[in-house]
Amino acid sequence: MRQPRACNPETVSDATKRDLRHAARARRLALTAGLDDGAREAAAAALAAAVLRFVPDPSRVAVYESLPDEPPTGRLVEALLAAGHVVIVPVTLDDFSLEWRYAVPGAVGDRATVTRRGGAPAPAERAGWLGVDALAACDLVVTPGLSVDRHGTRLGQGGGCYDRALRHRDPAAPVVTLLHEGEQSELDLPSDPHDVSVDGYVTTTGRVVRLR
Repeated sequence: MRQPRACNPETVSDATKRDLRHAARARRLALTAGLDDGAREAAAAALAAAVLRFVPDPSRVAVYESLPDEPPTGRLVEALLAAGHVVIVPVTLDDFSLEWRYAVPGAVGDRATVTRRGGAPAPAERAGWLGVDALAACDLVVTPGLSVDRHGTRLGQGGGCYDRALRHRDPAAPVVTLLHEGEQSELDLPSDPHDVSVDGYVTTTGRVVRLR
């Protein structure tokens, strides 16, 4: 199958992040619209195999529960747990900060937050949660993203969740983003002072790109 061309906006230096996100979401929709179950399973397997190759043993790994249009992480979570690693996943609060809990095999993401609007979660909801600073104990952090450039600048969804969360991580722990093949940026993406760069990305073909 012919691989899609990588993200290559004509005026990256002049475009706003909002424009880039709009284009990236449209590209992602186009990349995923025609995928059948077999293609999605192949992508999930490729991502899991690629990430497992560079996970220290044993490790504590932060992943995320993928949305339907994101690179699939269910197989990765299951493979990490089967290999004896500890896996944590985020819960997005209504202020767009990230809490963390232990992963459950087979869980998938959704776009809802789990807290009451403007309030703290109930004690029962927080049972077993690990705190907003749980990344400090992780050996590897796997993040979502819409694109990554050659410097490790990551284009996220715009809420700033991961930029804030990554400030808690151990500086020695690598941070990698999962992308559909074709979503990597060939030109530099805009970066603000609060943006946290990633160390590389892994695509749905199993390609691992180390940037730093």
